Formats: sequence, structure tokens, C-alpha cells
Amino acid sequence: MTKRSASAADGESPVRYRGGKGEPLLLLHGFTANADAWKPVLPALERRHEVVVVTFHGHMGGPRIPAGFGHTIAESTDLAEASLDAAGLDKVHVVGNSLGGWLAIELARRGRARSAVAISPGGGWEPGSSEQLRLSKIFRKLRILLQVGGPLAPVLARFPASRRFALRDIVARAERMSPADARTMIEAAWRCDAFDGIMGALSREPPPETMDPSPCPVRIVWGTADRMLPIGRYSDRWRRVLPGAEWVELEGAGHCPMFDDPDAVARAILELTDRGRA
Repeated sequence: MTKRSASAADGESPVRYRGGKGEPLLLLHGFTANADAWKPVLPALERRHEVVVVTFHGHMGGPRIPAGFGHTIAESTDLAEASLDAAGLDKVHVVGNSLGGWLAIELARRGRARSAVAISPGGGWEPGSSEQLRLSKIFRKLRILLQVGGPLAPVLARFPASRRFALRDIVARAERMSPADARTMIEAAWRCDAFDGIMGALSREPPPETMDPSPCPVRIVWGTADRMLPIGRYSDRWRRVLPGAEWVELEGAGHCPMFDDPDAVARAILELTDRGRA
């Protein structure tokens, strides 16, 4: 992905790519990922939109974590709004995956979205629930595994079987990924400076509040083969919080379905942005 960053008033902007023509579309990646997570769907989206892709603070290739930053959803949404302001953008179509999906919903809540698509959004657990404890356990285990697997990313990414093993919780068909894309995903998780801060913040984060009516068209997209946030365990809260949202299930796709079925992901996004046009 060609880097096209802009200057922000308070330091380096998280914008890593800006291209295409049409109404602006902001793409927000998931926890431990970076802007490259959107590469498979960029060509389709750029045909209809000016696409703005960011890498979050403390993630590989992104700006440094601001001093005193607490990694809360509110603070992260503040940073996203500041990035929009620095880029000269008011309302945008916004799409997010995982943690980015949660932030997309919060940007819609703040009136900054023309439409919002949340792909396997985080936050779909009750505080202290078995779902939250399960996720914390997965992240702790992942942190340990990355100390070993991170430096081995070039080797793990080289072969289909090792790609599938290393990324099985994130991409359902990781063996189909290119070695370069798989290596980036593994190394991004390993080099995520915000890992511990986000883990700690999520354990204290209050649940999202109900948004009814929705201030813009909202669509939730979920892969049926998501192992990180299985739809059967992590979608009920979002169904209650967003009673007016549309729901789309992607058969056989994982937590980052952009790599499993980029055509279906692009279609799910563009169907909604067409309706949210000014």
C-alpha cells in the first residue's frame, strides 16, 4: 500500500493511504492489525469512493501512542475524530473491523458518519461474562505466542499449512493468503506497541449504550467461521444495542473476512454506502 500520510495538528496523522474518487470512506482496522488489512477490498471501494485508510496509534506503521493515552473507546474515537478534522473531512462513510468496527459505531453515534459498516465488531460481551473472560484468555495466550512466532513471521508466512496454523483465529482460509500479506498480519500483531494498553482498557470498558434510532444507515457484517468472536456468542449485545441495524452473514468467512471473501465484503459495504449518499 502506497503511503500518503498527512500532517495533523497534534503530530503525525494516522492516515496511511488516500485514493480514489467519490464520497469519502474511512477504513478502520482491528486490534493488532494495520492499514494493510484493507488491501484486498481497496480496488473495488476506490471505484466508488475516495478511500481514507488509517493505522491506529501504537500499531505497526502508525503514529506513536500519545502521552497519557488511556486506550479507552472514547479516547480512541476522539483520535479518529481529530484525524477526520485534520484531513478536512466532516461526515464520511465509515467501515471498521473488530475494534475498528466498535469505533465505526461510536463515530456514527457522534454524528460523523453518513453510513457505518461494522465487521465483527468488538464490544459484544457483558462485563465479567464468560465471553469477556474467554477473550482475555485468548489475548494473553496470543501475547506469549507472539514472542516466539513474531520473529518467525517470514517462515510461518511462506507455506500454506503454516499460514493456516498461525492465522487460524483471524482468517478462515489463511492458506489462500499471499506470503506477503500473511507476514504483515503476523508481524503487525508482534509489533503492536498498544497491545497491553488495549488489553487492559478493554477489561475496564463499559458496555456500549443503545443507539436507537440510528443517526445513519448501519450494517453489521459477520463471518460465520469467525473463531475470534464467534457470531453465536458475541452478537446478541449488538443486536440489542443497534435494533435498527441491518445484519449480513458471510458464509465461511473468518474474523477478517477481507482476506476470505473480498468481493462479498466490498459488496456488503457498497450496498450500504449507496443508500447513505448525500
